[in-house]
Amino acid sequence: DMRAVTYQFCTVRNVSPFQARKANAILEGRGMQIGNFERVDWHLNQGDLKGNQFEIVVRNLKRVSIRVPVCRAVGTNGRDNYIKEEIFQPCDETHIDEMVQRIRKSGFINYYGEQRVGESGHTQEVGVRSMDIGRAMLKADFTTAIHLLMMGRLKGKDGTLVEGPDSRHTRKIWIDSHGDPIKTLASFPNGGNGYAMARERIVLKGLKRYGKEKPLEALRCLQYNIRLFWINAYQSYVWNKMATERILRLGPNPVLGDLYILPHGKKNEVAIVSELSSIKITDIVLPLPGYNMQYPNNEIGDLYRKLLNQEGVRFEKDAIPEATAKGSYRHLVRVPHAIKWEVISSTKVSHAGDDGNDDKTKESECIEAAKFTFSLDSGSYATMLLRELMVSTISR
Repeated sequence: DMRAVTYQFCTVRNVSPFQARKANAILEGRGMQIGNFERVDWHLNQGDLKGNQFEIVVRNLKRVSIRVPVCRAVGTNGRDNYIKEEIFQPCDETHIDEMVQRIRKSGFINYYGEQRVGESGHTQEVGVRSMDIGRAMLKADFTTAIHLLMMGRLKGKDGTLVEGPDSRHTRKIWIDSHGDPIKTLASFPNGGNGYAMARERIVLKGLKRYGKEKPLEALRCLQYNIRLFWINAYQSYVWNKMATERILRLGPNPVLGDLYILPHGKKNEVAIVSELSSIKITDIVLPLPGYNMQYPNNEIGDLYRKLLNQEGVRFEKDAIPEATAKGSYRHLVRVPHAIKWEVISSTKVSHAGDDGNDDKTKESECIEAAKFTFSLDSGSYATMLLRELMVSTISR
C-alpha cells in the first residue's frame, strides 16, 4: 500500500463539499486527495467492505525454469540428491496465460501478507516483527512488548536498512540507557514531538507518566485498534503456519475433520467435515486462534495446540483485552474474481527454427511488463495472489 495509488470510499457527517474540498490544501501535502463528492442518506461502517479491486503492473518479467545438472551430492539419507539450478528466461504470452488460468481455476492459499505478520527471517536479521510484539502481549509480558517495540526493525530481505539515522539513534539511546523513557524521548528530533515513530513516542510518554513498573498503562495510551493489531499479527502468523501444514500434510482437497462455514448459519458458525461429496476446498476454513474457537478434528487441530503450548500462549476469556483474543475463521483458499491480464511492453526476439536450422529463424514476443486486473474478497492479499501467480519463493 505504501507504494500504491489507492482509492477508498468514505462518508463524513456535517461537512459540506466546500469544506471537504478545502481540506485538500493540507491533505495533498501528505500524499492524499479527496473528491467526487456525492450526498447520500447512509454512512459506511467497519465491516461494510466486501472486497477490493486491483490493477497491478509487474515489470522485468522473466520465466523461471529448473535445470538439474549432471553433478549430484549424496544426502544424509544415503540417496543421491540432484542439485537444482534456477535459470531465468524470456517470458512469453503462453506462459503467462497458463499461470493466470491456474489461479483462475484453483485459486491461491489465502495467506496473510508480510504487511500484517512482519517480514520473513530471523529476528537477528530483520529485527522485530509485529507478531513478536503480539506474542509478548498474549503472554502478558508487557515490559518485553514495549522493549520489542523500541528495538524496531533492522534490515529488509536485501540487507538495506529500513529506518533513517534519527530513528536508529533513538533506538540506540533506548538500549544504552537501559530503557530510560526520559532520555529516549530527549533523543527524538523536536524533543519527542512529531510524526516519526509516533507509536513509540506515545508509549514512551506513557512510561514517563506512569513509570516503568506499569507497562500496560503505557501501552494503553495507544488507540485500542493499534494494540489489537499486534495481537492480530500473532494470530495471523499462527494461521499462516497452520495453512502451510494443512496443504503439506493433507493435500489440496477437503479431508475428514476439516472445518467449513455453514452456508446459512450464524456468523462464524462452522461444522466438521464428515462426508466429502459436497464440500470444496474453497469451503474449508482454518481458525485464527482464540478462546472461542473450534479447531479441526484431525492432525491440524493437534498442531495448533502443540504450537501454542510450545510458545507459551494461552487464550483465556477472562484475561484482559491486551492478553487474549476471541478468534475467528478464515478461508484456506480463495479464488480471485474476473482476473485478466494485458501486455504493457514487449520486444521481439529472434531464435533458431524448431528444427535447429539457424538459416530459418523465428520471431517470438518477449513480455517485459504486464498489467493484472482482478478483485479479491475483503481480507485477502493481492501480494499473496501474485506470490502464487509468479511461483515466488522466500529467496526471490
